[in-house]
Amino acid sequence: MERRILPRLGAVCGILYVVLILVGNSVYESGNETVGLPMELIGMLLFIPFLGYLYSLLRRAEGEDGWLSATAFGAGLVEFTVKLVSVIPAFAASQGGLSPQLARTLESMGNFAYIITMLPIGVMMAAVAMVALKTRALPLWLGLLAAITAPACLVNGMFFDADFGPAFLLFLLWVALASVVLTLRGRSSVASTALPEPVRVR
Repeated sequence: MERRILPRLGAVCGILYVVLILVGNSVYESGNETVGLPMELIGMLLFIPFLGYLYSLLRRAEGEDGWLSATAFGAGLVEFTVKLVSVIPAFAASQGGLSPQLARTLESMGNFAYIITMLPIGVMMAAVAMVALKTRALPLWLGLLAAITAPACLVNGMFFDADFGPAFLLFLLWVALASVVLTLRGRSSVASTALPEPVRVR
């Protein structure tokens, strides 16, 4: 049972991360902070095991002397950290009893942190794309999609005054697709290793 679940557990966390982030944000924006915010936080935490699974996959493909897989992992952790910190001013701004100016300032801080996360995401996607296209650790189309997502996030991250980051949706799309592909790949690989070896007749 453990051999069937563990190879896919990290991969499944990717799609759970995307679903909880999108649903939690929608619930939060509708005014239900008590439900929406915890959903987003749980989703953010699930990004860590997915990132670890992705790192292990890229590391094996790149080899011990490679540094791009470590770059992708480090950039992903930076994105997670900044995104986690951005929740603080956004939550504070949603509380009552604040002056309009202070509430706007806290909201602007949250938006700025959200846009800044595009920069480490762009670095992460660039590193993933280079490893994937070089080693075929991921399907070619996933490597190409990562290569498209990287510059989109880097450019989006330069618009500090923006309230919305469309490139982040592209990143979520990549994570969801990669999660599905890696989950199915883990299932097939486990199934193939479970098959008995053919008996050779001499």
